[in-house]
Formats: sequence, structure tokens, C-alpha cells
Amino acid sequence: MIEWYCKVTLAFIQLKNIFTMQAAKTSWKKRIQHWLITRILVVLIRVTGSTTRIRRLNHEVFKSTQEEYGSVIVATWHQNIYFSIWLLRKQELTALISSSDDGEAIYDVFAHYRYQAVRGSTTRGGIQALKQLIKLLKNKTSVAITPDGPLGPPEKIQSGVILLAKYAGVPIIPWHYEASNKWNLNSWDRHKIPKPFSKIIEAFGEPFHVPNNLLTEDVPVFCEKLEAILKELAQKTNEEISNKNKSPKN
Repeated sequence: MIEWYCKVTLAFIQLKNIFTMQAAKTSWKKRIQHWLITRILVVLIRVTGSTTRIRRLNHEVFKSTQEEYGSVIVATWHQNIYFSIWLLRKQELTALISSSDDGEAIYDVFAHYRYQAVRGSTTRGGIQALKQLIKLLKNKTSVAITPDGPLGPPEKIQSGVILLAKYAGVPIIPWHYEASNKWNLNSWDRHKIPKPFSKIIEAFGEPFHVPNNLLTEDVPVFCEKLEAILKELAQKTNEEISNKNKSPKN
């Protein structure tokens, strides 16, 4: 009986050691994958940013609104995240990044380009993230948020950005960009990846104000208004890039 017990115990220990080794291997594999993905994204963004020709529209409205209120909320669609890292890198923004595993690599890429970040979303860490963002905005630190993230539906405003503007008392600045040549990933948001040597147009919209006495039942109305403004800004940017492509070459 004692011999049988010793054999079972030894087998259990060996099995446990195998699982521990496999978990360690998996952990190292994930770390290596994470490191590689981060490095690749950093290099691709830099190569693309260094070879594109960029035209900026309405940037003075962003700067003047920021000076007037001390801080603003920059809102853009989730599909714009990739190259927004390059285009907005000098605007001293704190980004809201998903607390999911997928957000880890994005977080490190943002950090490489000197962004500060708050981890969370409307589904994971939402309340705590909202509180952190309100505090930052009240302390005159502008933030960037994708109001249709982290899981969609695409180009549908969720209530978080409206509530953030209400409680922080600062306006929302819509933002969008388009590229003359790009890839679209097969993801829920059809994420945009500009090709190197493309022409880029980025556009800031007019400030969108949310009253601090906004009633709960009126939040969806403001979501629809902001959604329409962002879609209109995207259409305008698309038209600008289309006209630029049609312009005769000198």
C-alpha cells in the first residue's frame, strides 16, 4: 500500500512538473511574440511616417480649444489607432488603451512614442479608467479615446466619451485621417494601415460640447450627434485625399 502511494505521489509530482515546464515555455513564447510584435509595429510606423507626405487641416482649432479649456478629448474611430500613434505623437496626449491581452503590444508601442496611457475600456476596467481620465483632464492633460472600441460595433459611439466630457467639463475634438494608399485588415473595424510613400491628410473637427447638466436619457442623442460629426469629418477627409490624387502632376 505504501509502495502504491509512493508511486502515485511520484507520478503526480512528475505530471505537475511537466505542466509547470509547459506553462513556463508558453509564458516565454508569449513574451517573445509580444516583443517581436511591438518591435515590428514600431519600425513599420516609423518607416511609414518617415516616407509619407502629411497635410494637416484645422489644427489651429485643436490648439486654441486646448488653450481655452486647458485640455480636450480627442475622439477618433478605432480603425485609426495604428497611424494615429505617429500623427498625434507631438500633441502630448494620454491614450485610453484596452486592458485586454491584445492591448499589451499597443500599450508598448504608444510608450515607445512617448505617450502616457490609461488602461481600461467600457467593458474591462471602465469605471476606474473613466475616473483616471476625468482626473487627468481636470489637471489639464488632454486625452485620446476611440469611442467605438474596443470591440465595436464599428463607427458607433458608446456613451463613455459623452460622460467623460460631461464630468470633466471639456470639449471633444473629433479627429480623422485618410491615406492615398492603404491596406485594410480583416478585423471588426477594418483597421487602416497606410502604405509607405502615401499622401496623408489628417483633420481636426470643431469642438463638440457636452453640457454638465446633461440628463441620462439625453446621452444617446449626443452619441448620435458626435457619430454624425465624425462620419462627416471622415467624408471630408476622404474627399480631400481623392482630390489630391486627381490633381495633375507637375
